[in-house]
Parts: sequence; structure tokens; C-alpha cells
Amino acid sequence: MSGTLRSRVGRWAFAVVPLVGVVELLGHVAFSRRAPRFEDWAAVRAPVEALKQEGDLVVVAPDWADPLARRVLGDGVMPLREAARPDESRYAGAIEISVLGQHVPALSSFREVAREQRGPFLVRRLENPAKAEVVFDFVDNLSPRRVDVFGTEPAVTCTWNPKARVLTGGLGGHPTFPLERFECPGGVFFNVGVTVIADQEFRPRRCIWSHPFARGEIVTRFRGVPLGKVIRGHAGMYWMIERERRGAPVTLAVRVNGEEIGRSTHHDGEGWASFELPLGAHAGAKEAEVEFAVSSPNHQHRHYCFEADTR
Repeated sequence: MSGTLRSRVGRWAFAVVPLVGVVELLGHVAFSRRAPRFEDWAAVRAPVEALKQEGDLVVVAPDWADPLARRVLGDGVMPLREAARPDESRYAGAIEISVLGQHVPALSSFREVAREQRGPFLVRRLENPAKAEVVFDFVDNLSPRRVDVFGTEPAVTCTWNPKARVLTGGLGGHPTFPLERFECPGGVFFNVGVTVIADQEFRPRRCIWSHPFARGEIVTRFRGVPLGKVIRGHAGMYWMIERERRGAPVTLAVRVNGEEIGRSTHHDGEGWASFELPLGAHAGAKEAEVEFAVSSPNHQHRHYCFEADTR
């Protein structure tokens, strides 16, 4: 090396150390913002099992990563009932698996009680300071042991079929019609069973499918229901059906022991919408008959689905 070259190298040698530092910093930023690889998700199992308590909900932020966690943790840790929950109000605690610095907005009121960082995953246990006490869940109890389904105009009875043909509508079609369901006259759309729809954010929502008839009501009647203070629920339609906002409204009337306690009308574009109806003098009853009656002035493409509990 000539004397001139050595002189030039020496002149710029002081810049090497900070330059390496800048490269390392950029690399750290790039890696911290990169989504975990498919195989990385196996790392969440240990911290989730360590922190999870009986009844805890397991959630993932951001939403798109939910299937990756479910693949690793399985239905035992993330069952469909919880993955397609109506909301988070009934859970005492939740395990949040967070990547890329994301958190579940619906859990913002929950208190953090434990956390563990495992590579790109932050796993936290959160407690709900205002857990709702659900007395009876209508979706969980849709069975012929305590439910009748019928239409009013004309008067028809919908029969329970424990081995019905499972049907799916594909992209843009109806949700899955399950193996066990009440089947009504008029075609396959007229049935009452537990299914899952996609809401306005394409989140799964488990609910009772109840497509209205052309006339009158389709009524789902529950017997022997213990009551809380209110009947609370949500209703909606597969988002691809209601997003054009061209369909007729659908009304859900709720009756207790023959008395209407209230109704909720769903309009296209509202998405997965909640309702809450006070039970008044019926509150606290040990057993009651509760009816959910669905109707619409135009039943075309009314893929209505609702869930409810009493609390």
C-alpha cells in the first residue's frame, strides 16, 4: 500500500465504527418490523400454556395472524366458540399474543397481570375488571330438548334433523348449514341452526341462522330459561350480503312468557350490531319461555343471524 493510500484510509477509519452501528440499528429496525415466519409460531405454545388460566380467552394481534396461532395451539386452546365470540365481555381473563407491537383494541380496558417476551412474540395475561355473568346462552342451548321452531303465516313446524346434509355457499354465498338443525318448509335457506358468519371486518361470529319467511315470523322458542336482568345479543348478516345496503330491514322481536320485552331492527350496513333489552318484572325468574321472532317486509337475501344471552 502506498503512503498516499494509507493516509486516505487512516483519514476515514474513524467513521467505520459509527457506520457499523448505523447498519446494526437499521437491521434491528428491519427485523423488529418483520412478521414472524410460519415456523416461528411454535414458540408461543410454552408461554401461553404457562400463563393461561381456566376460562381465559386467547386472542391474537393483529387479527390476520389468528389462523397461525390456531394452527399451533389447536382447538383445545382456541375453540371455535371463542374464536367466533360475540364480544369479550363475558371473559374473566384473556391471553393476548402480540406481534409487531400490535394489541387488541377490545381489550384496552383489561388490566395486564403478567407478560412474557418470547422472540418476536409478546404474550400477556389480562384480567377483565367488569366481567359479565352470563346466566344462559341461547346459542349454546339450541337443541330440541328445550327449543321449538315454527312459522306463523302460514303456520308451519320446523323439524329437528340431527343428520342433515351440511351445505356451504362458497364465496359470497350463504354460511355453512350445520349437520344438526331445525328444517322448515320452503327450501334449504329456511332453517334454524348454529353457524358462523363473517362480519364487516371479516371476523367470525357464531350465531343462530334465522332467515325470515316471505310472510309472518320464524319463531325460535326456548323453554325453561333462567333469566338475568337483561337479554343481550348481537345480530348481523354475512358482510358481502349487506354491504350493498339494498336489502330490506330485518326485525327481531323478543318475547318472554308471551309478553314482548322489546325488538331490534337490523339495517344493511350496520354490520355486527348489539342490542340489550331489560327484562323488567321477568328479571331473575328461575324458568321462563323466551321467543325470538324474525321477520322482514322483503325476505330476499336476508341472511340474518343472531346470538343472545341473558345476564
